[in-house]
Amino acid sequence: MEKKAIVLIDDHTIVRSGLKVLIEKLGPYSVVGEYESGLSFWEAIPTMARPDLVLMDLNMPEMSGEELVEKLQNTDFDSPILILTLNSDEESIIRLFRQGVRGFLMKNCSAVVLKTAIESILNGGYYHNEFLTLSLTNDVTQKTKTQQEIILEDLTDREQEFLKLVCDQQEFTYDQIADIMSVTARTVDGYRESLFDKLAVKSKTGMVLFVLKHDLLQYL
Repeated sequence: MEKKAIVLIDDHTIVRSGLKVLIEKLGPYSVVGEYESGLSFWEAIPTMARPDLVLMDLNMPEMSGEELVEKLQNTDFDSPILILTLNSDEESIIRLFRQGVRGFLMKNCSAVVLKTAIESILNGGYYHNEFLTLSLTNDVTQKTKTQQEIILEDLTDREQEFLKLVCDQQEFTYDQIADIMSVTARTVDGYRESLFDKLAVKSKTGMVLFVLKHDLLQYL
């Protein structure tokens, strides 16, 4: 079996070394490149064979992971990116998913979780450990209706309006959404909880990623 090529970007040598050993034990994977910053990776791209996956930290000197992701948006570099970091806020996670990142993990995750994330992304999916992966990997080619029709027919008009605002690039807070929709904060809480249940997610991040994965935004 041909091994999948993985690149590591992290400013700590010992972390990269440990990850390399672990990843190559998890499956048919080969770490083909290691970089200490977003900048060193960015400079290597013109002569680089495209890896099957990039595993990257966010907080690095010279060029952070977020800065690198933003720059990559304007190139033809299309290798999927899995973020592995110590901490990040929900809005940053959502922004990274919007910019094309395919997965997000905390550095204290188990080897089993890391393997699951790598497999999910290499199989063309996304990974975020707070929602049900099944809801993100349905095969729409087996359905007579479009995937979007099936999902949206279960949502009320107001829930769809709320979901569109949650996913807006302006990153509205729930209080701002309540003002825009001319409803109370309690009503917005009701929309949120209903969508958590219907989409099988648990957070704002989950809702945004669900919409991105299923290409729903253009239908809302």
